[in-house]
Amino acid sequence: MDEEISINHGEIQELSRQLFSEKERSQILDIAKRLFQTFKKVEYRHNQEIAMKAVQESILALDKVIGGIGIDRLIIWLEDDHNFTGDYPEEERPIHRPLQYALWSIYLDSSRTAIEEVCQHVEGIMKNKFENTIEGIEFRPLGSITRDVGKRRILNEDIVSQLLLVTEILNIAKHEYDLNAVRIPDMKKGIRSQVFNIHEAISMYFICRKIGMRIIQS
Repeated sequence: MDEEISINHGEIQELSRQLFSEKERSQILDIAKRLFQTFKKVEYRHNQEIAMKAVQESILALDKVIGGIGIDRLIIWLEDDHNFTGDYPEEERPIHRPLQYALWSIYLDSSRTAIEEVCQHVEGIMKNKFENTIEGIEFRPLGSITRDVGKRRILNEDIVSQLLLVTEILNIAKHEYDLNAVRIPDMKKGIRSQVFNIHEAISMYFICRKIGMRIIQS
């Protein structure tokens, strides 16, 4: 099992090392292992609710350490228990909505999609923070914004370096498919990709949450 949920991308390894203690990395690995075991045992259509219940408290514990809006305000189940909403200001929807989708993708065992979505969270924060500084920022992707901010020296260099690593992962998630990666449009069968695994997806959720908070607080 460990081989199937190892962090294989060096960028994610480096970001995890920079941003989290050994104890926190161990907690993230434990979440990934429990999700992995759930996906092996449970029929696909039931993955979401069972996976969520298996790890929600553990995700919340780390979210609280990071600060800001975490899973307890991103996933709020409605009365029918089959749909959810979020508790955050409407004007912050472009920032927090991607995290809602990312968590749902994680619960669906769709790691590649989850990674794209958590990166959109960071992109939303960058656009919000520098909307009055960089003209046309709303039309630019994360990598372009990050390089511009770096040249202007208007954000801490270490955050810029971390954002460039996030951009590398985002570009892989968006554009690269190895020969064994399978894209299945039928959601009943799920979306499986061997480019990323569940440990990498949940790691990127916390990585982007923490980088996002660092940008907001800078």
